[in-house]
Amino acid sequence: MKVRVLGCGGSFGSPLAWNRNGNIDVNNPKNHRTRSSVLIHINDQNLLIDTSPDLRAQLYNARCTKIDAVLFTHEHSDHTSGLPDMRAMSLINQSIIPAFLSSDIKESMTRNYKYIFDGHKDYSPFMSVKTIDDHFNIGNTKINTFKHNHGSIDVQTYRINNFAYSTDLKNFYENDIDKLKDLDLWIVGLLRYDPHPSHAGFDQINEYIKYLKPKKTLFTHMTALLDYEELLSKCSDNIEPAYDGMTIEL
Repeated sequence: MKVRVLGCGGSFGSPLAWNRNGNIDVNNPKNHRTRSSVLIHINDQNLLIDTSPDLRAQLYNARCTKIDAVLFTHEHSDHTSGLPDMRAMSLINQSIIPAFLSSDIKESMTRNYKYIFDGHKDYSPFMSVKTIDDHFNIGNTKINTFKHNHGSIDVQTYRINNFAYSTDLKNFYENDIDKLKDLDLWIVGLLRYDPHPSHAGFDQINEYIKYLKPKKTLFTHMTALLDYEELLSKCSDNIEPAYDGMTIEL
């Protein structure tokens, strides 16, 4: 399995805007972050988690011209508004691309992107909706998922073999964290150092890491308040910030 971090920025990306650099060194390319999305190559399939607003450029940089399925974590626009870019993937491969999502967001997603799923006038649909269960398969790939808290909404954590992805994390429910034991790689959201109403802070995320003991942890969904080198200096062994284009073989 190969995991590529397409983007690891928060909802604004990083830096925020021209000359709005936050705390980052703009001369370090690892601080230039597009919105969060990840590409997984497994069993001869390309699985995409979330469709960020920067998706077209992300897939271009990854030299990716085929997506077999998309998994959505939640409906916030920084994770969904790149959906129209799937039209090119559909045209190139002459395929209807399945979108796997929770029943919680099915209605809003199909309403907001009706032309994508149902077509409109001269435009044919190019994606289909698949409602997820706690365990489901895409081809020969088994995927486990559960909800975690993101403030006023829930978000899906996805686990594929010994890899898991938990963006926009505030808290886990009950004993769900135990479903993430024995990981080789955990990619987890870290918005900023201090807690946010919808995101856990650095100390809380590190407590989760100490409990789970994954072999490697990468931070994603980072704002321009987090400088790559400064954050790296605060991390223990086998923990580091991700950067756009980072690829991990598992």
